[in-house]
Amino acid sequence: MAQKQSSSPQRAAMQRISELLGRGAGPDRMDREVDAIVSRLRAEGEAEQVQEWLETLRDGFAENAEAALEAVDEIESTEKAARRHAENAARAIAACRDAFSRHLRAPVAA
Repeated sequence: MAQKQSSSPQRAAMQRISELLGRGAGPDRMDREVDAIVSRLRAEGEAEQVQEWLETLRDGFAENAEAALEAVDEIESTEKAARRHAENAARAIAACRDAFSRHLRAPVAA
């Protein structure tokens, strides 16, 4: 029988963000959620490990933000509802990327 792997803080963060994106959360909501996630990550990990987690998350969202913008461009302009949904998702993903970047630049309390 395979052992169940415990969820890493980074994986838990991605799951939470994915849930909210799936529900159509907008950029402001995602920005607040990243703030909460970063607070939890900093409480659970050593500063160096947290920096690595934040870099990984930021880089992942940078790639996803690019892909989301490309997806918006592929939606026909006549499909207004689908386009609005895709544009909101792209803005929300970009907000995640920007929030993780902001936290990377912020000084960490010792």
